[in-house]
Amino acid sequence: VVDLLHEFELGVWKAVFIHLLRMLDSLKGDQLTELDRRYRSVPTFGHSTIHQFCKNVSELKWMAAHDFEDLLQ
Repeated sequence: VVDLLHEFELGVWKAVFIHLLRMLDSLKGDQLTELDRRYRSVPTFGHSTIHQFCKNVSELKWMAAHDFEDLLQ
């Protein structure tokens, strides 16, 4: 049985998100800082639906599959 969480969030979505971060980094200005600020401003939802995001989402440090799932939502 294919585990959709690990198949998509850790595979395709992670690759797409890293590509987005690279594109934002190539632009002038502080787009990565703005992306981090916007993710931090998203409120938590439910007990296990959307968790609070870390301070610097763009660094991709200490991220588990559920963190990538939250980024996608």
